[in-house]
Amino acid sequence: MRKVGVAAALAGVVGFSVAAQQSRSAPNCLHGPAEAADQAARRRAALQLAHQVISTEAQANQQGHTYYALSDLPGLASEINGFKVQLSTDGGTYTFSIKDTLDPCRFAYFSDQEGVIYAGQPVK
Repeated sequence: MRKVGVAAALAGVVGFSVAAQQSRSAPNCLHGPAEAADQAARRRAALQLAHQVISTEAQANQQGHTYYALSDLPGLASEINGFKVQLSTDGGTYTFSIKDTLDPCRFAYFSDQEGVIYAGQPVK
């Protein structure tokens, strides 16, 4: 019984130490539950850009039966408020990402020709 109590106490101390170390070394993410209003506005602008990319690519595909590079899409920037846009296409499909270059946690939106927008962060 005493061994179980000592083991539990030791596990608690080790667990607390690891959690404390992780909280000290974890970057302050710009997006998430404690997101500031200005960061939320930046994120919403990036999401709006993602919708514009999807809409513009869909129109381009309807008209020309192909998808276009970012530089060929009218009015779409390759960077907006610290978010970098990358788009790749082979003409029949495309994929793009919009990554926050200011966020230590590297928040991003991404999608493809199916039109579903995903939000994510790198796996640590």
